[in-house]
Amino acid sequence: MPVYLGDINTRARGLGTRLLSRADIERLAHAGTLWSLQRELSSLGVCPAETPATPAGLDLAVRRRAAGLMSILGRWSTADRDPILAVILEDEDRRSIQAVLRGAEQGAGSEARMSGLVPTASLSERALRVLASQPTPADVVRMLVLWNHPLGAPLVEVVADPRPSLFEMEVALQRGFAARALKHARAGGRHLLEYAQQLVDIMNAWSILLHFPERDESIAEASFIEGGRFIGRDVYDQLFASETLEDAQRNLARTMRETDLASAFGAELQSLASLEASVLRAQIEQQGREALVTPESAAPLIAFALRLRAEVLDLRRVIWGVALRAPAALIQTEMVAP
Repeated sequence: MPVYLGDINTRARGLGTRLLSRADIERLAHAGTLWSLQRELSSLGVCPAETPATPAGLDLAVRRRAAGLMSILGRWSTADRDPILAVILEDEDRRSIQAVLRGAEQGAGSEARMSGLVPTASLSERALRVLASQPTPADVVRMLVLWNHPLGAPLVEVVADPRPSLFEMEVALQRGFAARALKHARAGGRHLLEYAQQLVDIMNAWSILLHFPERDESIAEASFIEGGRFIGRDVYDQLFASETLEDAQRNLARTMRETDLASAFGAELQSLASLEASVLRAQIEQQGREALVTPESAAPLIAFALRLRAEVLDLRRVIWGVALRAPAALIQTEMVAP
């Protein structure tokens, strides 16, 4: 019997009313200066009045707001709901760990590694800051293992190699997350399980698009993640065998035709960053609709978490767009919020 989620879903809907509308974020894109942006964000309750009018200061305020909203949701959890929330929260942790690993590999500054991330109970702002300060990806993994984070264990074997590759670490991270998400999702009923399977499908879709130029059989073998609903191994190999990148994206849309993701992948070929925004937007729209049709499912929880991620990403774009004096119209075209 599925776990009762009525009260926590009600809380998620309530928290959703605190999120900024697209109109609010579009208005912020016209701020002109970081000082003006800081005042606007303060008036909207996103940051305290004393927040420094700098990209790093505003970024930090946005992450703290997201962490605060997530923690409120977490306080409504119970032992039987923990596995359900784990699917949602560990997805954010997976994204955060991947970003930090990439930043460590590239030698990026700690603030750059953390930009656009959503802190959670298991990877708080302080924990993310510690991870972002590690000099190498192997050091990041060592910290995760020291903290007994569940996504650290799958990475141990990879970093045991004297020269671990970022590709191997990312695949190990994705496989570790997928295994846990699929296991936990069964406690939340059919809808949550289908969502976890969708996350696996999306990870496989990104692997295909990212590694398509190589189109090496060994890459397909090494990067495939088990557990998706639509992209099994045979389909994965067929997509890798597409003639062009545009064909691969078109074939992905055809494969996902039963979901809202088809419209994202079926759009005109675009950059992966733009495509990522389109996919997240499609997920938000799908979960928002499901939350109305099946309000007793995990859809309201998922919809809130995705909308919160979209807000964090959109505000990051606004902050850095204003800092770099980018035209407001350009900032708006890259926004995720529907």
